[in-house]
Amino acid sequence: METTQVDYTNKDQVIKFIEANSRNVTPFVKEYRGDRKIRKLQVGYRENYQNNLKTIEAERLVINLQRKIVETAASFLLAEPVSISANDPENENGQRILKTLKKNRINNKLLEFAKVVMSETMAVFIFSEAGTDKEIKARMYTSDNGKYTPEYDVYGDLVAFYWEFVIDEVSHLWIFTDEYIHKYSGPGSSDLKYLGSDTHSFGVIPVVFNEQPEPEWYDVKEMIDRIEMILSKLAGSNNYFAFPILKLKGSTVKNKDGKEEGLIDISDDGKSILLGVAEKNGQIVEADADFLQRDTGVQSIELEMKFLKEFIFNISQTPDLSFDNVKGIGTISGRALELMLQDAINKAKSKQGQYRTVIERIINVVKNGMGIKDEELEFDIDFNLSIPRDIAEEIKALVDANGGYPVMSQESSVSKSPYTKDVKTEIDQIQKETAQRSSRSLVLEDE
Repeated sequence: METTQVDYTNKDQVIKFIEANSRNVTPFVKEYRGDRKIRKLQVGYRENYQNNLKTIEAERLVINLQRKIVETAASFLLAEPVSISANDPENENGQRILKTLKKNRINNKLLEFAKVVMSETMAVFIFSEAGTDKEIKARMYTSDNGKYTPEYDVYGDLVAFYWEFVIDEVSHLWIFTDEYIHKYSGPGSSDLKYLGSDTHSFGVIPVVFNEQPEPEWYDVKEMIDRIEMILSKLAGSNNYFAFPILKLKGSTVKNKDGKEEGLIDISDDGKSILLGVAEKNGQIVEADADFLQRDTGVQSIELEMKFLKEFIFNISQTPDLSFDNVKGIGTISGRALELMLQDAINKAKSKQGQYRTVIERIINVVKNGMGIKDEELEFDIDFNLSIPRDIAEEIKALVDANGGYPVMSQESSVSKSPYTKDVKTEIDQIQKETAQRSSRSLVLEDE
């Protein structure tokens, strides 16, 4: 990647930098959305075939395991909202920043942001100021909104961010720096004209992005292609051979050239083949009707599918929690469940670092945009992995470790109940009912 500083007012330098450093994510986006003409061995390249009477449309089944892999990885990491808190809960500036994050629904957007990164390899947040009070707005952008190219200096620090997009057939290019937004526009990317620059008050580049070299399914893409091809060929074979063929022994028919031939009749309901027969003295020697059926030896197909599926899930670190896989496991402990999901957990934890950096950068942009200079103000970021928990097992283990004594107050346990609307009212009612029971017990003992 080039690291020479670009003159952002010079169109030739700008275009040269973009051409040398931009990435083409279109194939990833197309494949994720079901396009199967990316590689030659994909089902999209299957050709239709011809029989005696009509063209048969080749089956092209798209399973889209790509989406399954991405959805699972992103959900394990960010389906449960990230906990973001200021190191000083009483700090007014910290509360202002958290309020801005909540107002922009950053926690909700992070899950979709991760899905885009894992499928398209890049997603972007662009920050702006709106209204007379300069309220900070954060919007998420994907490949649907344009092309993005970061520029780094020789130390690997971001110095500019390029955004190419088209509106009403007019091409635009915005270049974000820590002071300015340089703007180009024109009828095409090669006919751009420099329009000038706008200043912004963030003091840092008002862009936060994340990228990865390849999408999540990249290492297993050929295996996914193979599964889809096998299923497509199997579906085509079923269309042609799954139902018996009626074989008729009788006379032949003449085609348009006057030649005798057997007749193959195909419809959605089945097929029949009229076969020629031997004749003697003008009489048919043999006439018959029966059904042709294929052998159903599919063990080799099932074995290959089994191994392909196993390798796809293992290599992509995606748990296979299909109904057939979980219906027979019965009740299992929380620890056993974690072991079953260990691959996905490890994958999510390995990505926490880069997404922690994303959140820290978002906070830094918001902090600078609000003009907050408090160097002591920091934020704690905790990821809550989306893993099923066996709460009863956890509490039992804690009670056992505490010598059989409670590890939680009555008020705390009531507050954790999803059916509790008002903790104080609930506690008062529990105490009242407890006192009534005690009173009745004393009366019974006196009698």
